[in-house]
Amino acid sequence: MSSKSETKQQSFLHGSIILIVATVLAKIIGAVYRIPLTNILGSSGMGYYSTAYDLYVPMYSIAMAGLPIAISRIVAEYSAKSRYKDVTKTLRAAQLIFLVTGGTGFVLMVLLAFLLTGAFSLNIFGLTLNLQTFNSGALSGILAIAPSLAFCCIMSAYRGYFEGLGNMTPTGISEILEALGKLVFGFTLASIILKTTNNYSLAAAGALVGITLGEALSTLFLLIRYRLYKWKDISKTLYLSSPEPIGFKSQIKGIIIIAIPIVLGSLVNNITSLIDVVMVQKQLSNAVSKAPEYFAATFTNLINYEKSANSAFDMAKDLPNSLYGCHRGFAFSIYNLIPVLTSTLGVSAIPVLAKAWIRKDPAEIKSNIETIIRTVAIIALPCGAGIFALSYGILSLLYSNEAAIAIAAPNLRILGVCAVFAGINAPLVNMLQAIGKEKIPLKNIAVGAVVKIVINYCLVGIPSVNIVGVPIGTTLCYGYICIANFVSIIKYSGVKPNYRSVLIKPVVAGVICGISAYICYFVLNSYFFSVSLSTVISIAFAAIIYLIMISLLKVIEPSDILSLPMGDKVLLVAQKLKIVRKS
Repeated sequence: MSSKSETKQQSFLHGSIILIVATVLAKIIGAVYRIPLTNILGSSGMGYYSTAYDLYVPMYSIAMAGLPIAISRIVAEYSAKSRYKDVTKTLRAAQLIFLVTGGTGFVLMVLLAFLLTGAFSLNIFGLTLNLQTFNSGALSGILAIAPSLAFCCIMSAYRGYFEGLGNMTPTGISEILEALGKLVFGFTLASIILKTTNNYSLAAAGALVGITLGEALSTLFLLIRYRLYKWKDISKTLYLSSPEPIGFKSQIKGIIIIAIPIVLGSLVNNITSLIDVVMVQKQLSNAVSKAPEYFAATFTNLINYEKSANSAFDMAKDLPNSLYGCHRGFAFSIYNLIPVLTSTLGVSAIPVLAKAWIRKDPAEIKSNIETIIRTVAIIALPCGAGIFALSYGILSLLYSNEAAIAIAAPNLRILGVCAVFAGINAPLVNMLQAIGKEKIPLKNIAVGAVVKIVINYCLVGIPSVNIVGVPIGTTLCYGYICIANFVSIIKYSGVKPNYRSVLIKPVVAGVICGISAYICYFVLNSYFFSVSLSTVISIAFAAIIYLIMISLLKVIEPSDILSLPMGDKVLLVAQKLKIVRKS
């Protein structure tokens, strides 16, 4: 019996739709959690929250070690070769590796929590060094989120397994459960702690406990899902008839070989973010000390807001944390939705493209690459253009802290450009990994990271630039990485995409979408409605214009529609409506 008849395989777009829907639902739940959380914690509390979370991210990267992607790719390759005993053995090998990496990540994070948030005196050969580290208020938050590393490791092993088999549904459900756990536990704990103690540091820690409990809930679901439906994912007939698996040590070695360049790339990226946590706040402190009068005059509203919430607020000590909270807690959290959303396309791309690559099918490889790039461009371009055009309105619609919004809006406008690069880049990285070129993204990320660190260091320390230097550095970083990875996928895959179809048409539609949003908002807000209402109408108007442009330019290809569930019927309707050209 053929593998197709006994295993359920989702196409790229089918799997992507499942993950996109799950991600959107998770982000809506996350917004219900994050927006009111940001409003109650303010820039100070979000500074503690963001500091702890930004330390957690590189530790998460260490614990994951690129293994979910490696597992997905290896499982996809074994599945293409009908080696199903190797598929299940890969999961067992991954569980052992994750046990080690999860424990290592947890220990490192606890150690760093104390090292980075305390004050120490070291005596080295009679020389006393007094070390004063940064943001001691973040300690409780770091310790609150650290245990989630253990749950993430277990969860990611199963996600990589399911994704490699082309089944994105378990991952999607687990993402929603993760978000629900964070909402229910995190916001509740943060609210209770803030009301009872009025301590923003402890309230931020309560919110981070919610992340840990959400990860635990998601992990429990995946464990149960695997146990109950093990023989539906791979039929027992196919499993028993498949060749004997390779040795356990070889399985572990194979995973690690693929994972090493992936984890190094991830670490470079995340360690750069960790450097930002320390360096940006240090440079902001330097800038405040250079020109205290300038900062007092420029950020009067923010300083007054913080003093109203915290009478002990000190500009030299606390303003850098608040400014960083405005950027990370307000602007960055909105921008980050786009690369998070498009990264789901990369997850779906790995098994589909890896199988085509193993089969050495040039037509299928070209079709998959073009579909992936076109789909991610269709999503990233209008989102980035909309953020650029409506940065102040979007922030005002979501948040109530006017002082923080005024600071975050210019940053978000710049990040709108960055969102396009970062959004398109995520699937490009996964495609290079799917065709066995894991080292290429590592090189490109390393160069981009250097660009980001240098730009941030130079600009943030200038009083007149200060926190605005951060999104500039991030945009230049991802601009380079995206272009370099795009050139690399063309070079190493041997595919010359139809640029008119995959890029030019989506760019034209996206730019017109952004211009429409800006003009609509300017007219409505200047003469008719409030900021919030003008923003909502402008988003709806721009979305309609974008859909019209997608239809007029025939951006969507018939092959894209056919890969969807009931694609043939959907294609007939789309062709009748003249949304898609006839094939």
